[in-house]
Amino acid sequence: MYKQCTDEELVVLLQQGKDRAFDELYIRYRDVLVRFVHQRMKSLDIAQEIVQEVFTTIWERRRMLVIQKKFSSYVYASVRYVTLDYIKAHAVTDEYVQEVVEASSPKINSTEDYIFHEELQDALQRSTDLLPKKAKEVFILSRFKNYTNKEISEELNISTDTVKYHIAYALRFMRINLKEFYFLLLFWLV
Repeated sequence: MYKQCTDEELVVLLQQGKDRAFDELYIRYRDVLVRFVHQRMKSLDIAQEIVQEVFTTIWERRRMLVIQKKFSSYVYASVRYVTLDYIKAHAVTDEYVQEVVEASSPKINSTEDYIFHEELQDALQRSTDLLPKKAKEVFILSRFKNYTNKEISEELNISTDTVKYHIAYALRFMRINLKEFYFLLLFWLV
């Protein structure tokens, strides 16, 4: 029934809450969008996550959806923006976690510095211990032993895409678990 509909007709049906219209749009664009993102991100898992996020947002906002041109242009633009946001967010996360890791072994000048250093070390260790096994192994090799993604891939016998996925996961996890230390770290390093 919906296979013969144009994208524009499906969008109208989607705005009316027809979930099969949504399914048809998803089926039409999912694979091509995943390939599009995968070319840029070099990770199939991340590409699938980004495309899923875009379509989840489309579904959640279906009643308010305003598409000026074609649906294909809209969905490609959405995927590009979410991909850029992902890159920006993970660049910041990576820098933040690296700051925390580097700050875990600074020069200690006072009792206050020593206490903060010990608390930071404990929090970093607790957060690392909470990671799933494979993400923990990858994170330790990457951030504490300074292995490259290729070296980690060879050491753990997993693909470099899987290494990147585990690093991204671990960094998100660490950012959430260490957020209370971020502002303290800023003051401590100044």
